[in-house]
Amino acid sequence: MIHHHGSNCHGPGQPSCTEPCRGLPGGQDRWWTLAAVECGNFVVYMDGFIVTLALPAMSRHFGVGLSVFKWVIVAYLLTVTVTLLPAGRLADIWGRRRIVVTGMSVLVLSSVLCAMAPTVGSLIAFRILQGIGGGLVLANVMAEITAVFPKQERRKAMAVNASILALAQVTGLVLGGLLIGQFGWRSIFLVILTVSLAGLILSLRVLKARPRPQDRTAMDWTGAVLAIVATSAPFLLIERLSSTGLTLANLALLIGGGVVLVLFLIVERRLPKPLLTLNLFRSRAFLCGSVAAAFYFIAAVSCYFLLPLYAQLVLGRSPVMAGVLVVPLSLVATATSLTVSSLGDRVGGRTLSTAGMLSLSAGLLGLSWLGPHSSTAAIVCPLVLMGMGGGLFHPPNNSATLNTIPPEHLSVANGFFSMARNFGQAIGAALAATLLAHALGAAGADGALAGVVGARLNGQPLDAFLGAQQLAYRLAAAMGLVGAVVSVLRGAELPGSAPMGPKSVATVNDGRRR
Repeated sequence: MIHHHGSNCHGPGQPSCTEPCRGLPGGQDRWWTLAAVECGNFVVYMDGFIVTLALPAMSRHFGVGLSVFKWVIVAYLLTVTVTLLPAGRLADIWGRRRIVVTGMSVLVLSSVLCAMAPTVGSLIAFRILQGIGGGLVLANVMAEITAVFPKQERRKAMAVNASILALAQVTGLVLGGLLIGQFGWRSIFLVILTVSLAGLILSLRVLKARPRPQDRTAMDWTGAVLAIVATSAPFLLIERLSSTGLTLANLALLIGGGVVLVLFLIVERRLPKPLLTLNLFRSRAFLCGSVAAAFYFIAAVSCYFLLPLYAQLVLGRSPVMAGVLVVPLSLVATATSLTVSSLGDRVGGRTLSTAGMLSLSAGLLGLSWLGPHSSTAAIVCPLVLMGMGGGLFHPPNNSATLNTIPPEHLSVANGFFSMARNFGQAIGAALAATLLAHALGAAGADGALAGVVGARLNGQPLDAFLGAQQLAYRLAAAMGLVGAVVSVLRGAELPGSAPMGPKSVATVNDGRRR
């Protein structure tokens, strides 16, 4: 008999087994599998952060303002987001290994193309291709972790996953700053190429093809298209609201997005093998965990977008020093996430995740007070709070959200969960970038990024930047508070709860088995 997840591995009427579950890789194999998927996790998240530091250098090279260059980041994050749900379903049909290897290959190719991009339009197009590769990889990271690690080891694996995210931030910010200063902005894509290539080789050697369902059906392409349209609509709405305000056309766009979402739900409900298993949302733990993750990233990403620009344009720091400034956040997040993994069973995921959201909001509120001459201490103290928030939030939230998902739905559930996280990240970046671009445009300083290295904003452009930054941080802090409320609503996690069986998916309520 094949066992799954290392919990409830005995069959009906059979005693609990004490031998290692045969369906799980051995201890060493499990950690090698974790290393393989975390290479992809590392490069996808590093890709999002390393480019932020390069925006001023790119703007100087192409002579384009923030209103255009924000799409170098937003287009990548949006594409990752809309790819995740179809990628999760494709993994169920074709196998996770095949999808991960394909995604890593696309990342390798797109990194070369981005490094050679002759125009800003081609760069944005290649970033979209890069986002497709990132989505294919990211859709399977936590599904693979949940599939190969028994529950007693899963918190530790999730803590490593959160630490890799923080390490990717540090590497992207510090290494990106060094390379931009020495070799120009194109060199950052060579770093992404190197890590992607290493991840591709490791995935080919380590990841194993796992048994796939015998009754798998064709891909739900109708649902995939509707999901992409529904997910993309908020970004178009944010862009239009920043330029035209609330008009009838924008109201129609909002209503149209809602209609597409309803159509998607109708289509999914009628299919025997849908793109998204709607019964998963009967689990309050899964629903609230996914929504809380989205709000976490809406809030947190504003810091990663705005602070490097603040350091360069307001404080006059070099790209590398702007990157170093954010390092305390990532270091504290890493230390906290590794420490908190041992507290999950005693304190509970709901308490830890909620405390993490509150700490994040407090840090963002502190950043909203930054002025033209703020000290390093005034910046680092809020970043420490944010780092603690990330470390407290991610491991317990990731583990509790996916713990009750049955093996046959893991890829789809992880695809949606990852989509929620990246949707929040993309929305947060789009909001921060749009608020800043709108303020600088109104002040006649949309091309502020294209100034010489070390030049500081002054006068009306400086006031516009600081005002937009303050509004963005306070809006982000409010989003963090909403995420804390959602985290509380998930209900308490039952100690030792096992993944749901196929029948119990439809009967789950409040994150518990009936």
